[in-house]
Amino acid sequence: MAREYARYLTRTHRDDDWRQLSSLHHDAYMALASSADISWCGVVPYVPARYAGFSTDLSTSKRVEKVWQELADRDYLILDQTEGELLVRTFIRHDNLLAKPNLTKAMLTAYRKVRSCRIIAAINGELAKLQHDLPKLSGWAVIAEQFPELFTELFPEQFPKPFKG
Repeated sequence: MAREYARYLTRTHRDDDWRQLSSLHHDAYMALASSADISWCGVVPYVPARYAGFSTDLSTSKRVEKVWQELADRDYLILDQTEGELLVRTFIRHDNLLAKPNLTKAMLTAYRKVRSCRIIAAINGELAKLQHDLPKLSGWAVIAEQFPELFTELFPEQFPKPFKG
């Protein structure tokens, strides 16, 4: 199922960190979060040229890269130019993907396609935070059933790898 819209939370405007960003940063972030290219785990191809010209403030690839780096410096994005990927860090949480089993399945399919070790680690960190904050989401059962090794990686103290002797 292709995405048709992006969630934009009304509480965003009450967030002190968000309010410290410029409208250019807001626009660049929302362009990524609402991109047709974003995967179900929040990964977008690192292709600044696609966003150059999005607005007069983002008129060149260099300008886009600069703004993305500024967002990464503030922990809104995780960038991996070598692998050609970037992560909208809180996408899984804010799109509420683990609340619906089918969206969790889509997220797992997308997760398995991520190439960047750095981005995988960031997604794992976000999943760990989410599991701590919202352990009763229905998506956890989907992950446990379809991708149990992810639990072993995320929570080794709770789900140790079985001994193979």
